[in-house]
Amino acid sequence: MIIKNGIAFIDGAFHNLDIRIQNGRITETGMLEPVPGEVCEDILGHYLLPGFVDIHIHAFGGADCMRGEADVRKMSRELLKTGVAAFAPTTMSAWPEDTYHALAGIDSVRKMPEANGAAVLGAHMEAPFLAPKFKGAQLGECLQAPSVLAYEAIIRDIDCVRLMTIAPELEGALDVIRYLHERGIVTCAAHSGAKAADVHAAADAGLTQITHLFNAQTPLHHREPGVPGAGLADDRIAVQIIADGIHVHPDVLRITGLCKGATGTILISDSMEAAGLPDGEYKLGGQKVIVADGAARLENGVLAGSTLKLHDAVRNMIHLAGLKPETVIPMATSTPADSIGAVEYGRIGIGNCGILAEMDSEWNFVKAVYEK
Repeated sequence: MIIKNGIAFIDGAFHNLDIRIQNGRITETGMLEPVPGEVCEDILGHYLLPGFVDIHIHAFGGADCMRGEADVRKMSRELLKTGVAAFAPTTMSAWPEDTYHALAGIDSVRKMPEANGAAVLGAHMEAPFLAPKFKGAQLGECLQAPSVLAYEAIIRDIDCVRLMTIAPELEGALDVIRYLHERGIVTCAAHSGAKAADVHAAADAGLTQITHLFNAQTPLHHREPGVPGAGLADDRIAVQIIADGIHVHPDVLRITGLCKGATGTILISDSMEAAGLPDGEYKLGGQKVIVADGAARLENGVLAGSTLKLHDAVRNMIHLAGLKPETVIPMATSTPADSIGAVEYGRIGIGNCGILAEMDSEWNFVKAVYEK
């Protein structure tokens, strides 16, 4: 397949060129001509971006990764249609056996991918080592004190965990962070009452991200910066943020982008099963969730994930936060991919993933472009 007349985002800038994709990989860029029988798609001057990489997503299109392999496969197929090339299905608080079942399903899709789906990079465990006071929409009865023994008892023989969210101030948390860091697993702070000093100490132990910045964590205060202040100030830490205009005010989206830049900001969906579906009643972790005007909330009003698509997050950072596209695009592509070592994703380059996202001049998503 050749994609012609695109404005491709390559190495931080836009280039007018054509791209050839063969067997799911980019094989050539430049001014290209099709060979006999080759599919040629003219995208008429639209933007062509690397496929998006979502490292924090619970569910999508009625499927929830906590329900096992079939749902993860459905997520994979449906996310591809939105331009997502790869994702990390994200668990939430549940009983250990249920979490193990979810991880097993995620691992199965990672090892045997969907033929026409976004790649599963591994699991993001958002629980159970969270602070009860900051549990948000997580199930409080399933939370545990952090320990290596507790972690190993949950995962057992499964090695698909790529990220874990943890409250770094809890007793035993630093030991878990060190243990995971030694094994190449990214740790993130959230659902946490940590002070800034706790977060910096966690970074000393190997923590490298903040989960959904400003949500389910201590607030930013000028005398005690808390979790978000430490995340914004510490150059060792990248920050995940939900750019739906609901979880974080547009001004704060802009502040975050200006502070952390293209390589320190990670756009995530944190989506639940209503993403891609109409408003109505849904479930998250067995809890009733009411979605109205795109906002997902528990019956008590607590935000319960989002209904955000990652391409909408890109548009929002450009239109709501007023950031340059060249700054925003890496936040949803190369930065999340690099943060977990998935370097074959998130960039347009020879040998890289051939799933690309086409967007128009107003940064509306058009379609995913790929050849498997």
